[in-house]
Amino acid sequence: MDPTFSPALHRQRHEFVINFVKSNQPKKVVDLGCGECSLLKQLKFHHEIELLAGVDIDRAVLEKKMRRLAPLATDYLQPRNDRLRIDVYHGSVTQKDARLKGFDLVTSIELIEHLSLADVKLFSEVVFGYMSPVAVIVSTPNADFNPLFRRISGFRHSDHKFEWSRAEFKSWALKVCLDYGFEVEFTGVGQAPPGYRENVGFCSQIGVFHRLGVREVCNHLCFNDAEDVSSYTLLYSKVYPSLRDNNILRRVLVSRVLHWAEKLGRRWVEEKSEGEGEERHGAPETPLPLDEKQTAACGAAMKSLVEHQEVGELFWADGKGPQESCKLGRRSG
Repeated sequence: MDPTFSPALHRQRHEFVINFVKSNQPKKVVDLGCGECSLLKQLKFHHEIELLAGVDIDRAVLEKKMRRLAPLATDYLQPRNDRLRIDVYHGSVTQKDARLKGFDLVTSIELIEHLSLADVKLFSEVVFGYMSPVAVIVSTPNADFNPLFRRISGFRHSDHKFEWSRAEFKSWALKVCLDYGFEVEFTGVGQAPPGYRENVGFCSQIGVFHRLGVREVCNHLCFNDAEDVSSYTLLYSKVYPSLRDNNILRRVLVSRVLHWAEKLGRRWVEEKSEGEGEERHGAPETPLPLDEKQTAACGAAMKSLVEHQEVGELFWADGKGPQESCKLGRRSG
């Protein structure tokens, strides 16, 4: 019987990336071979990321799936504190594009086995040499694990050009580190059944590369600014609503001010009715209209908050001290 995985193997690979993002909090992340954008869709909920990009060679798949990255209604009702832009590109990972240089994290999940060995060399030059990210996560099938799949003869997928053993993957990874000034940790996902783990390793082997602080190795493959090119086609770009956008911040402030003004008006009606001895069992069906002074006060409060644009707390008082508060934050910077 073939090994089974819970959760599914592709979910374990994505969870590995998500855990790395949680621990390292990269601001700029690009997923190479993003395909149906499923990893991007999960990463967009991590608010430490400010720029999220995906690249794939299959334009038809991208055009079909990239709309799933659009903001939800809740993203407009509760905007993020920080900015987020999502870009989706059509292009080959063997080609350079200056827009992807200097990212904090590059992910390549089950991608390189779809390349020829000649293209793997170009992939290494582009990703580790030209793009020069802070960290790279590469996962690929582990050929040592394949004998456990009794129903599979040959490679796991018809489009795979190769499947590396652990020794072959290690040899490639260490050469990349030597050529471009990285260090690598080896791990994986997809545990083998008990009794096989030591002999076959993980079903998907993973290399986590970290750029060294000071590059000691830089050969003739290192690139300069004169080679900055834009070889990819931008298919989709979306900026998410954020409190750093003054228009959105003002709309949120207006909504907050009107909400608390309405609540204060309801309370005033209830207290006035109780003071006159009338029995009230609930708030009036329609809010009390604001007079000119109250409107001016609300406007002044809103203007003050817009000018400060910092994390703060808005208090409403009725002369007896703070009664209610509404937290509204936007990081300065």
